[in-house]
Amino acid sequence: MSIAEAKKYIRDLHKKQENPYLWPDFLTGLPDKASIIKRLEDVYPKLGQYAVVYVRIANIHPYLIKYGPDRHADIIQWAAAILKTTCDRCKECFVGTVGTHDFVVMCETRNIVKHIKEAQKAFNRQVESYYVKEDLKSRTTLSFSRNGEVVHVGLIRMKAVVIDHATSIERTLLIREMGKASDTVESGDQDIVVM
Repeated sequence: MSIAEAKKYIRDLHKKQENPYLWPDFLTGLPDKASIIKRLEDVYPKLGQYAVVYVRIANIHPYLIKYGPDRHADIIQWAAAILKTTCDRCKECFVGTVGTHDFVVMCETRNIVKHIKEAQKAFNRQVESYYVKEDLKSRTTLSFSRNGEVVHVGLIRMKAVVIDHATSIERTLLIREMGKASDTVESGDQDIVVM
């Protein structure tokens, strides 16, 4: 996956966005929740052979507070483009959007961690260009004091929760539960967590 491929994806997306009926999600060009639910019906019984990944753009809200919304759509589109172009190399891979900053990837288990790490690396490199040097050096978007303790909020990152084996979580609740797990992962140090 290269930045050039992702740029091409965004260029093509902007052309297709001229007719919003061509895409389920206007901003990203990715399938939406209905498509995710349909694809999950096929994948869920095959968990183990297939994996489901909930991907979140972490720390975007502190970025928006500090830098403003001018690049908000760009950040979301870069995440979508990088996930999609990275996963397009695997014919069984599916990428959809489940929320403004959240995505779901379904792919063969043997390929999933490689795809997600590659996407994270490219995305994290791309969004670093949106920061001033001081923030990049300190690896912090915002700092504040809470009850006498200094809190540092890091840079925007792509974080992921993976289910790569059969689970006791019902299919109808899986995406919701993975979203809840992403809340915890977002503030943690790990970029990929396997449930």
